[in-house]
Amino acid sequence: MIRFSAPWLLAFGVPVLLLVAWRLRRLPREHAGGRRRVIQALVLLGSACAALAFAGLELGSRIDRMAVVFALDRSRSVERSGEQGTARAVEAIRGALEDMEADDRAGLVVFGAEAVTEIVPAPAPPVGPRRASVPRDATDVAAAIRRGLADLPAEHAGRIVLVTDGVETQGDALEAAASAASRGVQIDVVPIEREPSLEVAVDRVRLPQTADPDEPLELQIVTRATRATRVRVRVSRDGVPIAEAETELGAGHDVLRMRDLAPEAGVHRYDVLVEPLAEGADASRENNEGGAFVRVRGGSKVLVLAGAPDEATALAEAVRRTGLEVDLAGPRGVPVDLGSLASYDAVVLSDLNARALSESQMELVASYVRDLGGGLLMVGARDSFGLGGWAYTPVEEVLPATFDLRERRDRASLGMVIAIDNSGSMGAPAGPGRTKLDVANEAAARSAMLLSPFDRVGVLHVDTVAHWTLPMTAVRDPRDVADAIHRAQPGGGGIDVDVAMEAAYPALGAEQTQLKHFLLFSDGEDSQHLERTRSMVSDAARRGITTSIVSMGNGSYTPELERQSRIGQGRFYIVEDMSELPRIFTQETIEASRSAVVEEPFRARPVEPGAATRGIDFGGAPELAGYVAVNARGRATVLLAAKDEDPLLVEWQHGVGKSAVFATDAGAQLGRSWLGWPGYGALFGQLVRDVSRSPERSDAQVSVSVEGGRGRVRVEAVDEAGRYRNYLDLGATVAAPGGEPVQVALTQTGAGRYEATFDADAPGPYLVTVREGEARMVGSAGAVRPAGDELRGEGTDHAKLAQIAALTGGAVRADLDRLFTDRPPPTWAYRPLWPPLVTAALLALLFSVALRRLVVPAGLFRRALGARFRRRKRDDDAAADGLGPPSAPSAPRRPAPEVQQALDAKPAASLDAKPAAPSQDAPPAGAPSADPAPPAPSSLAETLLARKKGRR
Repeated sequence: MIRFSAPWLLAFGVPVLLLVAWRLRRLPREHAGGRRRVIQALVLLGSACAALAFAGLELGSRIDRMAVVFALDRSRSVERSGEQGTARAVEAIRGALEDMEADDRAGLVVFGAEAVTEIVPAPAPPVGPRRASVPRDATDVAAAIRRGLADLPAEHAGRIVLVTDGVETQGDALEAAASAASRGVQIDVVPIEREPSLEVAVDRVRLPQTADPDEPLELQIVTRATRATRVRVRVSRDGVPIAEAETELGAGHDVLRMRDLAPEAGVHRYDVLVEPLAEGADASRENNEGGAFVRVRGGSKVLVLAGAPDEATALAEAVRRTGLEVDLAGPRGVPVDLGSLASYDAVVLSDLNARALSESQMELVASYVRDLGGGLLMVGARDSFGLGGWAYTPVEEVLPATFDLRERRDRASLGMVIAIDNSGSMGAPAGPGRTKLDVANEAAARSAMLLSPFDRVGVLHVDTVAHWTLPMTAVRDPRDVADAIHRAQPGGGGIDVDVAMEAAYPALGAEQTQLKHFLLFSDGEDSQHLERTRSMVSDAARRGITTSIVSMGNGSYTPELERQSRIGQGRFYIVEDMSELPRIFTQETIEASRSAVVEEPFRARPVEPGAATRGIDFGGAPELAGYVAVNARGRATVLLAAKDEDPLLVEWQHGVGKSAVFATDAGAQLGRSWLGWPGYGALFGQLVRDVSRSPERSDAQVSVSVEGGRGRVRVEAVDEAGRYRNYLDLGATVAAPGGEPVQVALTQTGAGRYEATFDADAPGPYLVTVREGEARMVGSAGAVRPAGDELRGEGTDHAKLAQIAALTGGAVRADLDRLFTDRPPPTWAYRPLWPPLVTAALLALLFSVALRRLVVPAGLFRRALGARFRRRKRDDDAAADGLGPPSAPSAPRRPAPEVQQALDAKPAASLDAKPAAPSQDAPPAGAPSADPAPPAPSSLAETLLARKKGRR
C-alpha cells in the first residue's frame, strides 16, 4: 500500500511531467534511432521519480506492534494521604508488562504541575521506585498527554494509559486528547478513586492593584465549602494582624468583604486565613490561606537594618528629614519574604553582620535589587563588607564593590592553616545533596580565594589522624586550591584536637610570612584530647601564631574551645546552622590578614559628580578616623575617595535597581566626627533617595493575575493627554516563590496595551516588575496563588476521564489486566521513499545527459570488432595450413633442394664483402620518397583531425 504525504504537490508535478514529455519529441536530429528512445526513456523516468519524491511517496506495510505510555499522576491530591494510590498503580503497571509481546514497547510518564519522562518506551521497562520528580502543587493532565505523544515510537500502534483522579487544575486535557485522536492514538483511563471530603478553602483574594494613601479599599475573599460552615477569618497586612471575625460560609462559593484604608506608600501584602470552628469540617487545612498585593502610590519608604540599632539612629534621622519614611530594625527585623521587602523602596545595611541573614534571605535581597528595582546601601566598618562576612555572597554580587583584597600591595603576608573536623559525623546531610563536610570544604575554599600570591595556606582534615589535604602552598591559582580542598571525604571516629595542633603549629612556624594564623573547625560535642592543647595554643601565641576556633554546635566541649581561642588571641564562633560556615571562614580570613580596615585619619575627596553629593562642600568636612578597603567594580561610579585613591562612596546600576557602598560607618566609631557636620544629613538623605526605587510612572498601569497555573501581566499605557503609547519596548521580571526570577517580554496586543504570560505552577506570591528598555522603571504589581486548587475536596472526576477516553476511542478501565492482550487491529506503517526516488532521478538524468553530450565516431565499434575478427581469421587459416597458431613453437623449415644447393655453391668470401654502393639513381638514405603514402591514424583524436582537414 502506498500513500502520499503531500498529494497536493502532484498538481504541480504532473503538468511538469507532461511538459517534459512534450519537449522530448523535439530532440535534435543527430539523436536518432535507439539512442533517441533511450534518452527519452531516461528523462521521463528521472522526471517521474522527482515528481513522486516531491509529493512524498510512502510505502506501507501492515504491523502488529503496540507501544504503551503509562501517565501516572503524582500530584498532592493523589498522594496527600500517603502514597498508596500511586503505589498500587505501580504494582498494576508492573503486572501488566508481563503480557507484552516481543515487539511491544512500554514507557512511563509522571506528572503533577509538569510532566516528565521517567522511562523511555522499551521492550522490558524497569518500572520500580520513583526516580523523576515533578512539582506536586497542581495537576496538568494535558501536559501528561502531550508528553506521552512525544514519547510514542514510530511504526507502533500507540496507546496512552492515564492513571489519575482526573481533577485537573491547569491546562486543557480535552484539547490535548483531540490532538491524540488526530494522530490515531487511543487514550485509556484508569481512575484513582478518591472519595469526596468536607472542605473549606480560600479560592482567591481580590484587591485593587493600586491605591492612594488613606484611600478606602475593599478586600474580597472568595471561599469554597462543601457545606455551610461557621468559620473564623483572620486578616493581616504585611504580617501584622488587622482584623478577626467569625462568620457563616455558604455551601459552594461564597464571597466575604472587608474594608480597609490604604496604608502608607509602597507595595503591601494582605494575607487571609479561614479556619472552621467545628472539628472535622475540613479535611485539609493547607488550602485555607490566600493573599493579594496592593501598590500604594506616594512617597518612598526605607528600611534601615543595623547590627546595633542605637548606633544607626543618626543615620535613620538624617534620611527621615528628607521626607522619606524610615523603619529602623535590628538583626531580627530582616524580612523573610520578597513581598515584605517589596514594600520598601530602599534598604540600608548599617554594620550588620552577614550571619544575621540566611542564604535564602540573601537571595531575596539580591532579587529585590536586581529584579524589583529596589535600592541597597551598605555602610559600616567592623561588621560590614569583608569583615562582616559578606564576601562571595549574593549580596556582594549586587553591590558596586568587591571585598577581595588579593590585589592590595600594602597588606602584610599571611600564613594560614585551616583544620577541618573530618570525623564520621561530618558525613551527615546539611542540605539537599550536601553533607556537613561539603559545606566545610566550601568554606575553606572561599577563604583560600581571598588570599594573594604572597600568602601561604594549608588545609588539614582531622579525625584521629591529621591528613594534609593541601600542604602549605602559595595561592597563585585559587581555583586549583579550591579543587584540592573539595576532594576531601569523611573519615571516622571523633576529632583529636591535639593531633591537629601538632601538625599545624610546626608548619606555620616554618613559614616566613609576616602574619601566621590557625583556624580550627571542630565539633563542640566530639572534640577529644584537649588536656594539653592549652599549652600548645599559648606557646604558639608567644611565637606570633594566632588561633581562632569555630565550634559546630554548643556542646560539652564548647566552653573549653572558647577559652583556648581567647588564649590564642583569636576569635571564637558557634555555628548551629552549617550554611553560616562559609561566611565565618571568609570573615575570619579577612580579619586575620589585618588589611581590611585602614585606621588613619583622612578627608573625603570628591571624585565624580553625582546626585548623592550635589551641593555639599566636602572641603569643610571634618576628618574621618578610618575606612574599610574595598575594590570598586569596573562599571561603578566612585563619588568620594579616601586615602591613596581608595574608594569611599561608590554606586552603580544593577538590573532594575541601584546600590551603593559607603566604606566607613555612619557615626558609630570611624565616622563619629561627621555627626555634627551640616553635610551629614544632606549626604545620607540624598544618597538614600538616589538609590531608592524609581516612582511608578503615571502613564502606565501594571496589573497581574494568576489563573489555572498561568500568570498574566498586563500594562495599559496612556499619557496624560489620553493618547495611547504604542511601540514601547517593555520587559518584565517575575519573582516567583522559591525559584529563580524569570524574564518575559511584553507584546503589544492592542492600542496602548501590552501583555505577557508566565508559568505559575507553585502556590505563593508572584511579584512582577515592568521596565522600559534595560533599566527604566515602569511599575510593579503582584498576585498570590493559593494552594486550594490542588487540595480541593471533590472526589475523582469520572466524567472528565470518560470524555477523554471517548474522544480518542479509548476505554475506561477498572484495572490493567488485559492491557496488552486487548490489542488494536493491525495498522499500517509507512516508510518514505524519497531517498531512493531522488537517487534514481539523479542517475537517470545523468545518463541521459551523457548520451546527448558524448560524441562516438561512426564505425568505431565496427572497426574495433572488425580488427578482432580479422586476427581470428588469420589464426584459423594458419591452422588450416597445418602451421598451427603463430604463437606455437615449431621446428625450423628446411629450404627446398634447389635453394639449398644455391646456398652451398655461394663463395665464402662473399660473406665478408662489403655491400655495394648505392646507385646514383636511387634516392639517398633518409630522403623522402617522391610519392609518400599518408600514415594511418593511430587514435580517435587524429581521426577527427584528419576528417576536419579533409573538409577544408
